[in-house]
Amino acid sequence: MATTTKIRITACDNELYILASQQPVTSTEVVHIKSGYDKPVDYTIIPQAILAPGNYSLTIIGINWGLKSGFKVTLTSGSTSTDYISPPSTDIGVVWHVTIPITV
Repeated sequence: MATTTKIRITACDNELYILASQQPVTSTEVVHIKSGYDKPVDYTIIPQAILAPGNYSLTIIGINWGLKSGFKVTLTSGSTSTDYISPPSTDIGVVWHVTIPITV
């Protein structure tokens, strides 16, 4: 598996958590970001600045406060970028989550 070198958030309506977990260590919060009203966000994290080298499960959790939600996270590993985009929802609470294996 190629090393993940960038995590980029370009949509967050309303609240997004990204956690990295690695057995037997507990999870580490990579980012917690809030935004709303379709306002733009553009936030980039370099995993190597936060996490020790190794294999992780990266869990992305999207929370909606009301009206419509929208989340977009792009992971770059090697020369490949993969988008993770939530489906639209008007529910309140956790409306989207995904767990992806990554290497740091």
